[in-house]
Parts: sequence; C-alpha cells; structure tokens
Amino acid sequence: MKRILTIAIPILSIAFFSTGCYYDSEEELYGATSCDTTNVTYAGTVNIILTDNFCYTCHGTPATNGAPFSLNGYNNLKAHTDRLLGAINHTIGFAAMPMGHPKMNQCDINKIDAWMHAGAPNN
Repeated sequence: MKRILTIAIPILSIAFFSTGCYYDSEEELYGATSCDTTNVTYAGTVNIILTDNFCYTCHGTPATNGAPFSLNGYNNLKAHTDRLLGAINHTIGFAAMPMGHPKMNQCDINKIDAWMHAGAPNN
C-alpha cells in the first residue's frame, strides 16, 4: 500500500496542478489581443479614456480631492504628460492612478502611450 501511495501521489499532484492554469483564450492570458493604437486622437480617444476612468473626478477644473493639478483640457493635460504614463502604469515612484479605482486596462494605456509618442498632438 505504501508503494502505491508513493507512486500515486506524485502522479495525482501533476494531474491536479497541470489543470490549475488554464485559459479559455489567448485574450484571457495576455489581455486584449486587438488593441488598435493607430489614429489615436486627443479629442476622440485620450479625452474619452480619461473621462471613462474617472480622472476628471479629481483632475477636473478646478482640481479637487487633493489633486495637485487639472488634466481637463488639452493644455492642462499636455503640461503634465511627463507624469501621466507613470501614474496610469502604476510605476514605482508615481502615484497610482486613477486613485481609488482599478488600473486602466492595458489597451487604454497603450492608446495614451501611442498618442504621447506621436508628440501628444491637439487633434
């Protein structure tokens, strides 16, 4: 009996743990697989992402709830783009934003990043 358990336990453990990490799709494993970062605009993309993620709740005009600046409007956002990616990526050394809410989805972060790497145009 002891010999059967010595053989059976490792086999059952492998079977149990190998089924523990299962994803139905590549999307569940890696997140959104189709994130279009072409033609990202301030008005049609970035502003909407900031609205949908409650950024203007604190970083509106005027800034409230302890926010040190407003992101409302192109000029305000442009003045603070140096902090934006660090904050929304929850990078160490930056205040994780949006505060009190989960991290933005990676596709939205990628869109903001693409917009910034395009020179953060007012489009």
